Amino acid sequence: MVFRKIEKKLEKAVEGTFGRTFKASVQPVELAHKLAKEMGDNKTVSVSRVYVPNVYEVYLSPPDHEHFRTFESELTRELSAYLAAHAQREGWTLVSPPIIELYADEALHLGEFGIATRTEAGPQPAVQPPVPPAGFSQTVVMPSAQTPPAPRPASQLAPTVGALIMGQDVHELAGEVTTVGRSRRCEIVLSDPNTSRQHAEVRRQGDVYTLVDLDSTNGVYLNGRPVRTAILQEGDVIELGATRLRFERHPC
Repeated sequence: MVFRKIEKKLEKAVEGTFGRTFKASVQPVELAHKLAKEMGDNKTVSVSRVYVPNVYEVYLSPPDHEHFRTFESELTRELSAYLAAHAQREGWTLVSPPIIELYADEALHLGEFGIATRTEAGPQPAVQPPVPPAGFSQTVVMPSAQTPPAPRPASQLAPTVGALIMGQDVHELAGEVTTVGRSRRCEIVLSDPNTSRQHAEVRRQGDVYTLVDLDSTNGVYLNGRPVRTAILQEGDVIELGATRLRFERHPC
């Protein structure tokens, strides 16, 4: 019942303000349905439970992101409630309430979006220090003289560059756009007759790499699932026709 109420609320919003404002852009109901699908596609079956991701990164085109920015907090709260109700209805387990994060990606066009999921541990309960027995004083533990150095901030970490691995060949994705296909004009040329002349491309925006299907004949598959556009993560396997490529990050 909660699930239906939230869904109807989102649909009502789209039929009203959203429907008039975002004619060609991403709509909230579309995001809700795609998020629910990603939740089911990325579930993990344990001994007695089925776990699903609790963090969802939504990458939007700059115009779509700008449209949502004025009511982003309300939208993410409703999407979180929608996913929580969906998980409850399906009998799936969340380690914490769903977290929805919206990001702008210059590589995406109006109406395109990508979703990346992950699972993060929920907040841990505070642990009370043990009470010493009567007659004993509390022991004070002094820190070791050889305290390990603090981890470096992310800004100081070694930069990386994405790469597509095909057998023994390594193709670094150094440019803003890397085209893959049979055409000699592509940056990565494939000899596979099952691939289109310009089958797909990888767009780089800073440290984010987006895989895009260029209306290929046989489609693009990421980790066994057909995709039109998707954010690449370390270890992802891309299938173009009969060709398999693996996405990795290498030090610059």
